[in-house]
Amino acid sequence: MLNPAAMLGLMTRFRVVVDGVDLGGWARCSGLSVDFKPEVWFEGGNYQHPTYLPGQIEYPPITLQRAMNAQDTPRVQAWLSSRAQSWVNADSSGGGGTAQITLYDANAHKVASWSLRNVYPSKWDGPELDARTLGVAIESLQLVHEGFL
Repeated sequence: MLNPAAMLGLMTRFRVVVDGVDLGGWARCSGLSVDFKPEVWFEGGNYQHPTYLPGQIEYPPITLQRAMNAQDTPRVQAWLSSRAQSWVNADSSGGGGTAQITLYDANAHKVASWSLRNVYPSKWDGPELDARTLGVAIESLQLVHEGFL
């Protein structure tokens, strides 16, 4: 039987680094998509097809989830605290960070990576604490960004 640390390693498939701060491995990553929002234009006299014009490109928030652990969770809390302090003190440079999300296969080989521009934390959810269950303590981090293309 695998020990808990080995099981955690099996569940880690994504690694996230924001401005050099390693936020650790994550078991789930959703929101890696882009919507080009093309606008349809119907030209008078053209009955064959509509014309498509470029629209506003939209990127949804990235949501990361994993089991809380003693190594990575404190780094996330420290990063969130530093971001909150920069907002409270209004000493932010006016821009968000750059995040790197890297996907690994089951053998820990890099498969792909995405570099997100102007990244800000949007939401952090801690675990639901209930001693009556055997559930795993899950944390979730949501990041907003201006894109990866």
